[in-house]
Amino acid sequence: MGDYEALLDRAYSSLPETLKQTARFEKPEIVAMIQGKQTVVQNLGEVSKAINRPADMLAKYLIREFGTSGTHDQQHLVMKGVFRQAQVQEKLDTFLEQFVMCPDCGRPDTKILQERRVSFLKCEACGSRHPLSAAKRTSASKTQGTEPRVGEEVTLEITGTGKRGDGITKMGNYIVFVKGAKKGQRVRARITGIQGTMIFATAIGTL
Repeated sequence: MGDYEALLDRAYSSLPETLKQTARFEKPEIVAMIQGKQTVVQNLGEVSKAINRPADMLAKYLIREFGTSGTHDQQHLVMKGVFRQAQVQEKLDTFLEQFVMCPDCGRPDTKILQERRVSFLKCEACGSRHPLSAAKRTSASKTQGTEPRVGEEVTLEITGTGKRGDGITKMGNYIVFVKGAKKGQRVRARITGIQGTMIFATAIGTL
């Protein structure tokens, strides 16, 4: 077992940086000020850059959610109506849950893909892919604090390969090594062991 763990350590050192990172994502803070009968989001561009989404997309979302009209450039958004900063921040948090955060691993390393009129949220960290409508439902219903258990069967997207040929992916804060799986496969696997933040599993079928 010691030799195997040493091999896993070496495999871990070759993982993509996006899979190694476990730092908590800090949600950006909206800076919104009321000026007369208007609300000005002063850091639209800064927030859009932080979440890797176009300023135009975020501006249109906020305007639609508040049921108002407004104008924007790449840095600022001006909306008709009086909205407190806390209200605007709440809308941003909802935007993050729907269009940025991965429903599977909870990381913000995602991008939006368009295929045949369907938009997908593709995660660069764990490899999962969800239609945006499905991602929204999954995120809203996701339970917190559920820990993996030995013997549990899970569905995984394999995103890498270890030195010994095991498939590698990420599940929440865990690195998962899947015996009998290859990069690019979507597999059903049974958890055989858990050590710290590493999970060992065996593929029992491909999907």
